[in-house]
Amino acid sequence: MNSASEQSTNSNDVDSLAVMLVGAAKAPTVVFVHGWPDDASMWRNQVEALRADFRCATVTLPNFGETVSESGGCDFPTIVDRLHRTIEELGDEPVVLVTHDWGAYIGYLYEKKFPDSVKTMVAMDVGGHVQPATLRDVAMFVSYQWTLVTLWLLGGILPALGTWLTRNFARLLQVPERQASTLRSRCNYPYFYYWRSLMLPWARSRLLGEYRPQCPVLYIYGGAKPLMFHTDHWLSIVEQTGGQNVCIEQGSHWFMEAQAAQTNELLNEWLGKNATRGA
Repeated sequence: MNSASEQSTNSNDVDSLAVMLVGAAKAPTVVFVHGWPDDASMWRNQVEALRADFRCATVTLPNFGETVSESGGCDFPTIVDRLHRTIEELGDEPVVLVTHDWGAYIGYLYEKKFPDSVKTMVAMDVGGHVQPATLRDVAMFVSYQWTLVTLWLLGGILPALGTWLTRNFARLLQVPERQASTLRSRCNYPYFYYWRSLMLPWARSRLLGEYRPQCPVLYIYGGAKPLMFHTDHWLSIVEQTGGQNVCIEQGSHWFMEAQAAQTNELLNEWLGKNATRGA
């Protein structure tokens, strides 16, 4: 086994994303993609658990963490292409994708467009099909997402106010303080581009639509939260395509932090079966 090494890569190529490499240089590559309102540091417990046996690449999406702010954010096709450029630069396709929240949605879009680039996927808490089951769920789903869309628009005019309101709204949503305290309104762009594409018929092709993964997916979700971000149909598709569904009963949306040991055990077991060179 190669000794663990650490390298930071921020390509000058505008088509790539910021990525931190940690782990065994010649081992299989695992690419981690976070969502809102996080950054690459969210994966610290998983990277520590995997770095001895895998090459861990933690991506930071535009406007998140310490990345330079891009005032317009990024629409989904652009993020997918930038992620592909990043993975090409890593030079070890096909890779394993480990994703969460909007990162999961981006991961599905990526696997749909570049299926030969993904060996297997671990998606956390957001499925490939999301449809609120009740009127209460619809109201919760629309209200929080449209609040973030509004704060994205406000932040383009009054950045300080938009960011202050975004941080306080995140706390209302029980976002962990570590993330809420550094959040900016410019991070809300996935909600804006999702709803814009949904409302404009000619832009709907930018969204995921009907999706059936071409690689096995381990789908992990938290059971202790007020709103589920998947359907029973998605759980069936995961099983039909050689994947596995696991509910962490006491898990919130951020179970990879609060239930890190259980999450890491599931990751190690899945990657041992599906991500080794001979798998």
